[in-house]
Order: sequence, then structure tokens, then C-alpha cells
Amino acid sequence: FIPPRVYDDLFDPADMPGPHFRLSDLAQQDVLRDVFFQSEARHPVTFDGKKQQALYYAMIKQIDDQFARILGELERTGQRENTVIIFTSDHGECLGDHGLLWKGCRFYEGLVRVPLIFSHPGHIKSDLRSDALVELIDMSATMLDIADVSVPEDFQGRSLLPILDGTADPGYNRSFVRSEYFDAVSNDTQDYATMYRNDRYKVVLYHSHGKGELYDLVMDPWEFENLWDDPDHKDLRSHLCLEAFNATMIQDIDPGGTLIAGT
Repeated sequence: FIPPRVYDDLFDPADMPGPHFRLSDLAQQDVLRDVFFQSEARHPVTFDGKKQQALYYAMIKQIDDQFARILGELERTGQRENTVIIFTSDHGECLGDHGLLWKGCRFYEGLVRVPLIFSHPGHIKSDLRSDALVELIDMSATMLDIADVSVPEDFQGRSLLPILDGTADPGYNRSFVRSEYFDAVSNDTQDYATMYRNDRYKVVLYHSHGKGELYDLVMDPWEFENLWDDPDHKDLRSHLCLEAFNATMIQDIDPGGTLIAGT
């Protein structure tokens, strides 16, 4: 987090919103501390969470300015109208949320809910916002569809073009999304974790540790109340774990499933 001074000077930490944090986060993260990488949670004051946010904003501003240069060059050379632009990211950052920095092996919304912006003048709607659940593997199918190339049946990705051009419901693409974390290099335990999220609930399974997280994203959008061990949510936890297992089996193991992730 070392942006050039010209960008660093643009953002005052005092103006930042501050991390999403409660003191109960420290106890929650202590339960998960043996899951690799995010082994220590601290009060955001100890690492100046607002300063981390200001540095991050500065880096985003730097990216915005450089991206604007690319768009300007496309305009100058007459290529803007026939260029498909997709802006996204592979992950977010904690920036003090829940007492954590960096990314690590957690699946909080600030980490997995990344921007996804499309622009293709004259071909997709310019005033559309969608709350549909999307995975990054949908990008390959979408680009093929935009290029009028047939999408192979064995693709896991789903084309987003029907949403982008306004021919489909902008609020729906998938009934759930998945994400995975696997540490194949950094330690001997090879930590493995998966996330299953639908339009209301998120369940996270730390397979190598026998621990998990369960959140009601409607009632608790900032994921402060882990319902994993709540007796009143035992049946829901079992149901979501089964759904997560079935999704993994169908996509990754079932001989009749889609085995190729967009390649």
C-alpha cells in the first residue's frame, strides 16, 4: 500500500468511513486463527484502519487515471465503438474489517464481491445495474457470446450477455455462487476452504480444520453474527452444507457434469 505521493495526498484518513468492526470480531477470529494466513486479528486502531483505507483509495484513483488514458487512446484512434471493455478484480481487501488486513482465506463480502463493469457502445445497455449472482468464470462465456461464437456445453461459465443487452431479468443469473481457497505452497497443512452463497445465506467451510461460518446476509449484511454453532440454525447449516457439497460434486467430479472451467 504505497501509492505515489501525488495520489496519497488526495485522501485524508479522517474522511474515510472506517472498517466494519466490532469487538466481538476479535473473539470470532480467534476461533479461526489456526486457519492459515489470517492468523491474527487486531483492533483496527492498532494498524490505523482509516489510513489503510485512504491508501487503498489512492491506489484506486491511480488505476482510474491510467484506465482513463486507455479509454482516451481508444477514442483518439477511433476504436472505442468496436471495443468491448470489462473492468473487474480478482478479490478485495479487508482493510480492517473484522480486525483483518489483506485478503487471506476468508470470504467476507468485501473480499469476494468485486466490481464488474461492461461497456460496448451500441450493443449492451449503458444504464443497467444488476444484483445477479455472478462468478468470474462467467467472463469467458460472455466474451464468446459477445463475439457471436458458440459457447461449448462443457463450460461452467454462463454468458451474461442476455442480462447486459436487456433481454433477460437483470436480477438473476445463478441461484448460487461458489469460491475456493487452497494453500498448495505456503505451509504443510494445505488449508482448504470453500464458500457457498445464495441470495440470502453464505456458508463457509474450512475443510482441513472442521470449522465454519454461516451468515444471514439480509439480517446481517456486514457478517458480524456467525450462526455456524447456533442451535436454531442447525438445520439450515446442514442444508447449505449439502447444497455446497452437491454443487462441488456436480461441477468438479460427476462424469456427467461440466468439467472444464471455461477453457
